[in-house]
Amino acid sequence: MKKLRDLLNPQHAEYVGTITSVSHPNYKVLVADNSGLVLCTSNVVYALGAKVFISNEEIKRPAPAGSVTQIEI
Repeated sequence: MKKLRDLLNPQHAEYVGTITSVSHPNYKVLVADNSGLVLCTSNVVYALGAKVFISNEEIKRPAPAGSVTQIEI
């Protein structure tokens, strides 16, 4: 039940972005909604131009290719 609650009410929002600068473990990610660059870290090595999910200044995982749509609830 806790997992369901965490999914419905996340502590930190997740965003999709594109890596614009690589200096592992530090990355600059341009958020897809053009809100700006975010300085992030990651234990995993990512390539320049890769799409990723970010949250709380950390790269969480690769993001699928495609467009992003923001839905407000």
